[in-house]
Amino acid sequence: MKRLLLVFALVAIAVPARGWGEKGHYIVNEAASLTLPNDMPHFFYQSFGDLVMLGYEPDRWKGAGESIDAINEPDHFLDYEFVAGLELPRSRYEYLALMESSGRLRKHGIDNDTAGFVPWRIAELSERLQNQFRQWRFSMPGSLERDAIERNIVYTAGVLGHYVGDAANPHHATIHYNGWAAATNPNGYATDCATHSRFESVFVAHAMTVDDVTPKVASPALRSDFFAAGLDAIKASHALVNALYVLDRESEFNIFKKDLTVGIGFASDRMAAGASMLRDIWWSAWRNSERSARRRSSDN
Repeated sequence: MKRLLLVFALVAIAVPARGWGEKGHYIVNEAASLTLPNDMPHFFYQSFGDLVMLGYEPDRWKGAGESIDAINEPDHFLDYEFVAGLELPRSRYEYLALMESSGRLRKHGIDNDTAGFVPWRIAELSERLQNQFRQWRFSMPGSLERDAIERNIVYTAGVLGHYVGDAANPHHATIHYNGWAAATNPNGYATDCATHSRFESVFVAHAMTVDDVTPKVASPALRSDFFAAGLDAIKASHALVNALYVLDRESEFNIFKKDLTVGIGFASDRMAAGASMLRDIWWSAWRNSERSARRRSSDN
């Protein structure tokens, strides 16, 4: 299981380094909020402050207890090297069975939660959000029921942003999540345990603003397959792992460097990818909720 225990050496303060760090998650959720189409329920626009603050929520659960720590940590990533070449199912339980039956757990000497679950977490929360919007459509305006549903929608949407943001970060798509972990390192990539924090926490906290990200957010696109969206995000991030390590090797994430343009460009591209996907899921969950719910095959 990943334990990203990193130190911000500049001020000698321990910095939690999961996802984008606190500021990065706020930026992703804020950029998603600022680029929403104008046809969603009014209460959602009124909740932008909560939607932004909830972007960091899953990291606030850290240390709450052994049971929640065990399920929370692997929901933030998918080390793609462990699953490459597999046809991944939409159910996380079928995925666990596949990892066993395919021999991947034995081949890599890993536990059943080592590879991670973030595409499944994204799909689960996205489908829940769509269902909650459907409940809202059938609730009575001004009723206590509608008020409760609106709170549920905002909470689900904000927390969802954390995992979408994580999927856009190359560190959350690879075994090289905190320094180059391969037996060979011909390119001289960093192996120190500050690699993760140097990019997503220290650099983002000091160099990035939402204004770097919002101009890069893509045009809105309706999505119907939330699991595919999460998996595609991980694949796109995994494809950039080497590029990330090259930039780190060239000190592009060193906050003392005079020109931070290259580092800002890379980070803002990835955060914009996360914000674009999050905005699309929020909007798609609302638009898709107008359709009838899928029939269950049984009542069990």
